[in-house]
Amino acid sequence: MYYIDPNQGSPADAILVYCDFTAAPKTCLSPLHPQVPMTAWLKDSGTNSSFHWLSSMEKGFQFEYPGPDVVQMRFLRLNSRLTSQNIIYSCQPGNKQRPGEREVKFLADTQRQSYLGTLRDCVSSEELDSGERRDSGFQFESEDLNLLPLRDLAVFGSSDLTQEFGFTVGPVCFS
Repeated sequence: MYYIDPNQGSPADAILVYCDFTAAPKTCLSPLHPQVPMTAWLKDSGTNSSFHWLSSMEKGFQFEYPGPDVVQMRFLRLNSRLTSQNIIYSCQPGNKQRPGEREVKFLADTQRQSYLGTLRDCVSSEELDSGERRDSGFQFESEDLNLLPLRDLAVFGSSDLTQEFGFTVGPVCFS
């Protein structure tokens, strides 16, 4: 962990980052709240199937990243060529993913674009068979440095989806 000052101005606005000095060096910012809690996010969403943004749900929120202001982010991007971020989707313990899929959107930092993906529904399971998963990963990588970090996510569905699920938001890394 290091304090860096991408705009090289006052040290008072330095930001705390993780620096990875391995073969592909990168500078990473962790989200303020990396864990989206396990809950039945869509149980109160009504009967119409549509996308439901996490930030618009009860106890929902947008993903925030502590420290960097707009100027620091701009300079961090100027000194980078690639950005990446991972998100893990998890079913509640005792559940597994089934073959049925539903769409999920991830809101880009620009707030005007989003990535579209699919995830598998969670279903109750007495026992997980080998090969059956509780987690799925989404990996985002872009040369358009303004798309990351991710700010929100939306799951497609209605109140008929009562299983609990959550997400783990990984750090956004610039290289």
